Amino acid sequence: MRAHVQRTMKRGGLLLALLVALIATMALAASSASAASPFCVNQAFNNANKCWGTGVALENVRGWGTSTGVCVGADTTQGNCAPAKNWSQVWMGAYSLHYPWVIGTGSTFTYCGECYTTP
Repeated sequence: MRAHVQRTMKRGGLLLALLVALIATMALAASSASAASPFCVNQAFNNANKCWGTGVALENVRGWGTSTGVCVGADTTQGNCAPAKNWSQVWMGAYSLHYPWVIGTGSTFTYCGECYTTP
């Protein structure tokens, strides 16, 4: 009987150790993942008023306009454009500090349906 109890305790300890290792692995994976960073939230812009985001480490800028097309980019690079409610994006190449921007393609003011950067 005593041997049976010892085997059961060893199995329980092994299961507990595996559970702790799994939780630790998941925590590390979650903390190293980076989320998208929105910019120009609730700010109106058109083809004469560019909206700038704050500097952030990124390699991709994406966005779409609610009522007109938009062009997105970062720093002083030329952006890519798309019609209203279609995604526009630009890849910066290397992951580094950039200043994202969005501008409308028409004189009518629009908002970002979504404008964000991704690492």
